[in-house]
Amino acid sequence: MKNSKLLRRSGYTLIALGLLCAAVVITGAWRQSRYVHVAHPPTEEEKAEARRKFNARVREGVGREVELARGSSPAQVRAAVDSVAKFIERRAGVSLGEATKERLAALEEKVQSGNGRRLSLEAFSTALSATVLERFSSLNDQQLAQMDETLRGFNAPDMPKNFSRSFRLPEGYVAMGIPPETTTGRLKTVRDQLNTPARDTFADMFREKVLYNARGKAQNLGEAVPEQFGNLWDAANNRESSAADAGFTPLQAFLFAYSLVSDDRLDYNQANLRRSMEASQKYWTKELGQPFPSPDGHRAYGVNGYLFSSPLDLFFNEQTVNRLLDRIEKGADTTAA
Repeated sequence: MKNSKLLRRSGYTLIALGLLCAAVVITGAWRQSRYVHVAHPPTEEEKAEARRKFNARVREGVGREVELARGSSPAQVRAAVDSVAKFIERRAGVSLGEATKERLAALEEKVQSGNGRRLSLEAFSTALSATVLERFSSLNDQQLAQMDETLRGFNAPDMPKNFSRSFRLPEGYVAMGIPPETTTGRLKTVRDQLNTPARDTFADMFREKVLYNARGKAQNLGEAVPEQFGNLWDAANNRESSAADAGFTPLQAFLFAYSLVSDDRLDYNQANLRRSMEASQKYWTKELGQPFPSPDGHRAYGVNGYLFSSPLDLFFNEQTVNRLLDRIEKGADTTAA
């Protein structure tokens, strides 16, 4: 009751939480909103064709550029970890230290050998949401300002003056005309509330948001690349998998966490990701009537990402990744209570 009263007195805090949810862990999977500029509502045939194209892009991306472990031998598992780490580094510039990769490989090998539990969608979402909120609650004012700057999208010294770097979230949401001091102030309010008795209420709301997005991503990847993600989603029956190997392995959980935090849909191979960036440059050059900065030397995702800029330096750094692995290890430990 006390928490409910506190939240009612802080109405705009919920708006800020909504910003946080969307900005930090929102799925970039296929959505109806991709048709927002179509003059007429999409037909069932158009939806099916969009779905087919999206699945094809996912297969050429994570489906071909990532090799998940298909056995429990140390060599197979380490090769899988290296594959995922390389995939993420190429796309978002995130580099994992050797100790973290070894730890991830050890956790994966334990589960693949049958000595550890896989995580359900709910258990994964609980681990990720708790890690994100723990990290968010510890950010200082300077880091929150940095977060706002990052979420205002790609920037470069030769950026056209008439390009609007508004606070941008996935799914087409743009906070037009809202200055940094306003969005930063809202984020500060969320951080401060996370250090009060209201934390549990926020945590419950945030966990449900993460679960919703994780379930959608499991559905999309399970349908597009069943050989890699069919253990998460039963596409034939459109439900969470109940097979003997159902549930996230630690490496799958790590990859999902990256995807949700970065808004990387895991589609496109490197060559086509580059073409997508070049198409974006061409579009903005025409739209603005001035040359838009080249994607040369820039990643598609992550901090100052050319396609989507996200604060991975704050929410997917080595320390935060290991806090997530702590929770994954606890959830996968067959000896845990």
